[in-house]
Amino acid sequence: MTKKIRILVVDDSAFMRKLLTKAIESDPECKVIKTAGNGVEALKDVAKLKPDVVTMDIELPEIDGLACLGYIMEKFPTPVVMVTGFSEFLGEETIEALEYGATGFVRKPKGAISDNLGQIKEDLIFQIKLASQVDIKKLSPSKVERATEQTEKPVAKSTNRIVAIASSSGGPRALSRIIPRLPGDLSAAVLVVQHMPADFIHSLARRLDRESPLKVKIAEEGELLQQGKVLIAPTDFHCSVESDRNTGERIKLIRPLDKENFHFAEANEPMISLAPIYGRNTVGLVLTGMGSDGTEGLRAIKEHGGYNIAEHESTAVVYGMPKSAVQAGVIDKVVPLPRIADEIVKAVNSIAEVSNANIRV
Repeated sequence: MTKKIRILVVDDSAFMRKLLTKAIESDPECKVIKTAGNGVEALKDVAKLKPDVVTMDIELPEIDGLACLGYIMEKFPTPVVMVTGFSEFLGEETIEALEYGATGFVRKPKGAISDNLGQIKEDLIFQIKLASQVDIKKLSPSKVERATEQTEKPVAKSTNRIVAIASSSGGPRALSRIIPRLPGDLSAAVLVVQHMPADFIHSLARRLDRESPLKVKIAEEGELLQQGKVLIAPTDFHCSVESDRNTGERIKLIRPLDKENFHFAEANEPMISLAPIYGRNTVGLVLTGMGSDGTEGLRAIKEHGGYNIAEHESTAVVYGMPKSAVQAGVIDKVVPLPRIADEIVKAVNSIAEVSNANIRV
């Protein structure tokens, strides 16, 4: 008999605790061992019961969800899935929770909760099962380190070099350790595909923009890929990169996400499209995440002469996407998270030196 995942549900609403318990226990592999209505109670239960996974709202009485999460990660490291509503404020706090060490999050349903819980049941159970597989030792709170102190963002300008990043579960935490450490004079455009609900991806972009020397924003239809700018692909559209002979390379939003077949837009499509455009002037990177997204995109980059990096197993919260790419033989270097930003800069500078040498010849 398979051992069930033992779950502590934390929410200040008794009604929500009941509904979440019902949703979770609809899966035979999951068992709610207790519920808690505030942060103090939650901390006592985590210490005493040692659950496999905690689901927790951000807004809690006594001790709020973020403070509670921080204490759990420091004293009783346990995988935590945040279950929250959405507002701009809560979106920012959810991103902060992921940086604190939460494994993932689920958005509470809109409208009549009892009628719409089915909207999140599948995602909730998926996130719980994913959290139960996480190596909790890799989830220490992230510390944002800027490349340099810089009061103004660099002026965006054209470039023939690009860094393409694929990221999923655990990615916001990883990106918070990479993007802020990229220097403002990085001589390449940066395109990030992060698996995340559309509402929250904007919160991630705003947070990274505040911490980074580079401008960070959500990519728009027709937007130029430029040096000095990090574009995060919208997660509710499949996108690609197309070349314009007169103005440069642009983002193309191809079609809306088919939510019946895709949770989020994949990284493969934009990577495959940009590979022949940028050729050997491409740096590909795959970060933590479940599944194999990015592998085919990195294969295309490799076939066109680009340089590919994968996050090392020792730091990847979920070693699925990096493992897939490594096993496919499309990775040039495997690097632990704290060294990835430096490796990107090194790779981009190497490309620039070759380009300059060719110009001189």
